[in-house]
Amino acid sequence: MVRRERRIERLRRSQTDVSPEALRTALEWFGFELERTTGSHWQYWHPALVEKVVVPYRRPVKPVYVRNALKAIDEVMRHDHG
Repeated sequence: MVRRERRIERLRRSQTDVSPEALRTALEWFGFELERTTGSHWQYWHPALVEKVVVPYRRPVKPVYVRNALKAIDEVMRHDHG
């Protein structure tokens, strides 16, 4: 658990230099599954959420996509502990 928390905190602090692989790992740790790839975008889903998380496969991932992924992770954590 400590490793996951450290990874998430690192993403929160530095949202400008995130690789698609690092974001994928973080999402998968919280139960997100890669649903499909559409062109240069990955789509993740989680059974507790209605909306999907979309991440373009570009280096680095733009901060807006990192923030969206972190918001979805936060929602899952609230759902799990709520």
